[in-house]
Amino acid sequence: MWKLMKHKSLVGTLIILGICLLWATPSAAQKPIKLRYFTGMTAAHYYCSEMIPFFTEEIEKRTNGRVKFEFYPGKELYGYMGGIDATVAGTVDMGLTSIGHWGGYNKVFLCTDFFLLLDDNDHWFRARAAVHPILSPVYEKQNVKVLHYAAYSVGVIGSRSPIKNLGDMKGKKIRAPVPGALDSIKAWGAVPTRIASGEMYDALSKGAIDAIVTGWGSHYARKLYEVEDYFVGPMWQTIWVIFMNLDKWNSLPKDIQGIIRDVSKETEALSLGLTKSSDKNYQAKIREAGRTIKILTPEEKKLWGKPLKPVYDKWIEQCTKAGYGSEAKQIMEAFINAR
Repeated sequence: MWKLMKHKSLVGTLIILGICLLWATPSAAQKPIKLRYFTGMTAAHYYCSEMIPFFTEEIEKRTNGRVKFEFYPGKELYGYMGGIDATVAGTVDMGLTSIGHWGGYNKVFLCTDFFLLLDDNDHWFRARAAVHPILSPVYEKQNVKVLHYAAYSVGVIGSRSPIKNLGDMKGKKIRAPVPGALDSIKAWGAVPTRIASGEMYDALSKGAIDAIVTGWGSHYARKLYEVEDYFVGPMWQTIWVIFMNLDKWNSLPKDIQGIIRDVSKETEALSLGLTKSSDKNYQAKIREAGRTIKILTPEEKKLWGKPLKPVYDKWIEQCTKAGYGSEAKQIMEAFINAR
């Protein structure tokens, strides 16, 4: 009888252990959540070599491997515009582009395309608390969740001939990549020119254009400074954005969402430090090469900014026609108040 009771007790214990193992097995064997991350930025850029690895590695570590990233830089998976469409559709999970790359979805996203609307990265981060609540719901209407923003190299004009004042801009053929920048150049009496980034060096060296507007990093990394003698700025501050497909975001466990939020804040701060350090280094190297750099004073910025008011007004008018005039005006006000 005692042996029979011991046998039944052993069987019961084994059954309970089996049930526990069955409950535990799916969790233990659960596959990690895979997030595919694209950008058109080259692999050598500090975004891809430092900022994004920090973001992905920290999240993988803090989730104990429950999240794994597949990162595709330099158009390996998608370029900027194709990647935006793919993220909206859910074909890819997340990505990195400039805010302005989203202008085809909504004119409000062109807010950082215009010259002298933002002085520098610090200006953006002072305005961020007011601007993000405006931009975030507009992004969510496109089915994406903003995770964080990233500072970017300050834009300056590199020229073959001196630009000492606004009058020196008249008639110059100047390359810029986006409509807001091109409109700004035109407002200064210069001739806006849009050519591919890979053609800038040859175009400037052969005299097809007179000047180029781009970030310090691009002037140096693309060796444009070899055919540029004079620099003036800051003129232009673009901001980049890291985003995730909204459906994918909503499918993530709450604790993982919390970890991503925490790491996003840290990554945003890291981007500012990296950008400031890089820009300082690029400026120093360009000065060492014997080039002349003119930094605009606050008074000069006001003078250069006066002809741009109609350009800003045109943007607000376009947003108003699309039903987003209030958002555009609020963003403009936030930028002005943060000066």
